[in-house]
Amino acid sequence: MRNAHDTVKAYFDALIAGDAETLVAMMLPAVYYVKIGTDTDEVVEGSAGLATYYQNHVASTEDFSIKFINLDIQERDAVAWFYTRQVWRLKWQGTPEEFVMRMTGVLEKTDESWKFAQIHASIGVSTTED
Repeated sequence: MRNAHDTVKAYFDALIAGDAETLVAMMLPAVYYVKIGTDTDEVVEGSAGLATYYQNHVASTEDFSIKFINLDIQERDAVAWFYTRQVWRLKWQGTPEEFVMRMTGVLEKTDESWKFAQIHASIGVSTTED
């Protein structure tokens, strides 16, 4: 079984690779799962909408790279949490973008692996001037 640190790193690897199937498999199939993104209506509550969410996300993203500013992952018994700040460079729906992404999340240990129970993302200060 992967530890929580390796699971979080694998999440970002799958995100960059555009691997929606792996991303969905890493999420906890539970009614209390929550993913909050940066857009006004970007909220997934419960696991039923995960496949559609991640398929749309990866289909809208090209030339994706992530540079970690920091990454802190803590693990205690059956619960883990993370905080990261990153610089994201990508084409989102065809438009080049660069910004600082701030993310937090909670993972739950199941019998077979660590799964994400909650992820929250927000955009920090722009890395380029307008």
